[in-house]
Amino acid sequence: MALKKIQDLIEKLAQDPKVKMVIKEVQSATKDIQAKMNHLTKEDALKTYKTLLKKVSSKEGQLQKEVKSFIVKLKKSAVDVEKNLKTYKKKAQAERSKLEKVLKTKSGTKTKPATTQAKPAAKKTATRKKKSAAKK
Repeated sequence: MALKKIQDLIEKLAQDPKVKMVIKEVQSATKDIQAKMNHLTKEDALKTYKTLLKKVSSKEGQLQKEVKSFIVKLKKSAVDVEKNLKTYKKKAQAERSKLEKVLKTKSGTKTKPATTQAKPAAKKTATRKKKSAAKK
């Protein structure tokens, strides 16, 4: 499940135009190196490598910033969703309690005879206690 979320995140990042630009620049630099490979001396290769390394590291920094900003936005939206869920839950619980009160008041008139039937049962337990006390 987490792997799928990571794959979705990578796909979204890959669709970002800034990320696509970085990928294109790295690919063009690779093509340039391969084209000049036969004609380069060691010194030229070293200079080209250093310049490319600087470009790659700067682009990597930009990419890291983009990823961090994306993650911050994602976390913020998750927090907002959680807050909304909590408020909806509170509203639902308030509505439930209102409905329960309404149902209790409506059914309260019907249950009054049932409470009068419970009282004789309480008297039976009292008489049983007396009998058990008398046996002791």
